[in-house]
Amino acid sequence: MSTENSDGDYWASASLTDVPEIAALARVELPSMTALHAEAGWTKFNRFGRGEQVRGNCTLVLRDGGPNGPLIGFIWADDAMYTDHGIAEPWWCINALAIAPQFRGEGRGTALVSEVAAVGALAGVALLYGQSVPNSVSFWNRLGCVLADDGESIGTHSPARRVTGEKVMLTFEPGPGDRFFVKYLTSAPGSVRSGLLPASRLKSL
Repeated sequence: MSTENSDGDYWASASLTDVPEIAALARVELPSMTALHAEAGWTKFNRFGRGEQVRGNCTLVLRDGGPNGPLIGFIWADDAMYTDHGIAEPWWCINALAIAPQFRGEGRGTALVSEVAAVGALAGVALLYGQSVPNSVSFWNRLGCVLADDGESIGTHSPARRVTGEKVMLTFEPGPGDRFFVKYLTSAPGSVRSGLLPASRLKSL
């Protein structure tokens, strides 16, 4: 997947040739996410994918002026609930989003999230979720995400399916100082068998 828009921004699925710049940007902009700082980690754990299926990765890069232009930013989403917890629901976790300082304030972060949402919706993803650091809360709020309060957990509003067929209710606690966000990609009745919401929203259901 690759395309260029009218502003000269070039989109593509991340590849091995992007790794040095992705890792360098992560070291600067995502200092707490040390697992993303080493180039070897990107290849060892295969954090690449076009997002054509629910099961897998969707990792996109955005460049200025063409495929060889400077890296504007990247986003990495995957089926973390499936790989980490054996949950078979069509959810993607936005693990990382980073924009180079010189390109901030121009809507590039919004564009990256919107692209992942569009790709995910085509693949059958029902919702996106993740954890926001304190200085990014307003960004996720502008994107229409449901935001948990400081220290608030998120959980399922109906039983989620494991790959074994077992149905379970789930609860997840945020990392220190982080806040969960959730963005549904569909509102069609019955289209989301099980989803995630902050604990305070669950109490009102």
